[in-house]
Amino acid sequence: MADLHDLQEVRDPELPGRLLRVERDALVPLLRARPDADFDLPAAACPGWSVRDVLAHCSAALMRVVERRFEEGVFSPESNDRDIAERAEWTNARVLDELERGMTEAGPAIARAGGVLDVIALGVGVPPRL
Repeated sequence: MADLHDLQEVRDPELPGRLLRVERDALVPLLRARPDADFDLPAAACPGWSVRDVLAHCSAALMRVVERRFEEGVFSPESNDRDIAERAEWTNARVLDELERGMTEAGPAIARAGGVLDVIALGVGVPPRL
């Protein structure tokens, strides 16, 4: 248990932001280069979701962190479905714009949370298979 406490004391507050920026710089250009039809493909890691659904979910989750919108039930399956539905009429480019913004701005907020939001960054780091 002392080792875990020592790890928490050396936590790098800049790490979440750096990781998200590296992922953003690698992932977003690849996604922007894909044809729109690829966004309709099923996401291997999320049965029942398309690639676009995964990206809409990730962008919404990051923006909730950036905007500090943590209402009751946030990140529940129902909340995730609502986030995806709210973006259903958006262009793929707009979803990617939001994802890019979230990946740019969420790092400091994730770091300030002291570990409880780390899963948000981890979830974004698992890209859908195209």
